[in-house]
Amino acid sequence: MREHVFLPKPLFPRHVCFPDFIGGYSHFPEHAVSREYRTKEIRMDRLYNLHIVLDGKGFLESDGQRYELTRGQGFLYGPGLRQVYRSDAGEPWHIRWVHFFGERLEELLDGKGLDGPWLFALSDLPPVEALLDRLLGLGRSYQIDDEYSVAGTLYELLARLQETSSRLNVPASSAVDRIRTAANYVRARSSEPFTIEQAAALAGYSAHHFSRRFSATFGKSFPDFLLESRLIHAKRLLASTQLSVKQIALETGFSQASYFSSCFRRAEGMTPLQFRNRHLTGAD
Repeated sequence: MREHVFLPKPLFPRHVCFPDFIGGYSHFPEHAVSREYRTKEIRMDRLYNLHIVLDGKGFLESDGQRYELTRGQGFLYGPGLRQVYRSDAGEPWHIRWVHFFGERLEELLDGKGLDGPWLFALSDLPPVEALLDRLLGLGRSYQIDDEYSVAGTLYELLARLQETSSRLNVPASSAVDRIRTAANYVRARSSEPFTIEQAAALAGYSAHHFSRRFSATFGKSFPDFLLESRLIHAKRLLASTQLSVKQIALETGFSQASYFSSCFRRAEGMTPLQFRNRHLTGAD
């Protein structure tokens, strides 16, 4: 069995999720996919790609490693990722897939599939299989009034996946390196008026995903990191120069001396001048 069902563009433009292309294979050992990074093939540079194995087995390759997938397991690729997967020749998989898009999917999926394929195992396959059957049935006989049922079924599927699945792998990725590189860049230029959107762009992420990744990497939010960086710079100037508190505030990225002094006192337990006097008198 080989089935491909393409859906029309929805009339409502802001669905949380909506399928572009759904289908399935069974008894087809030739099924093999190799897509390059940011490929525009069937719009995969803009779509998520979800596959769930209902029977048999197959393989996925990522970062030089091969992963075997069997019944009740699956994978999710975010838009634009390199994709390499195939059915086992001797025991071909029975697989269903959904290529989909939507509003704020990154938030709904908690960033899954963006840095590399998310491989998962379902603790309860039958309800997920039923949702896949419903989605495929709606697609086969699609009418305009089915738009909301299709969107709702896919939303239920994605929500259930996250509730009833566990991660099979932690793919190697450069996510942490990209976050650290952006952080070092911001630290070195903390006196500039950085926004989280600018910092996220340095790492190649959206602001939401960058914020989540940043907090996981450093144990603090991006605004707290930026404030800490500015205060470190300010302490250096207080201890080594005769610049006024107002000048130091401006030099380190604060728009007002009063706000700088308030932040400094909250972080250090003393005013900027008390900090300066302590270091000038050698009380370290």
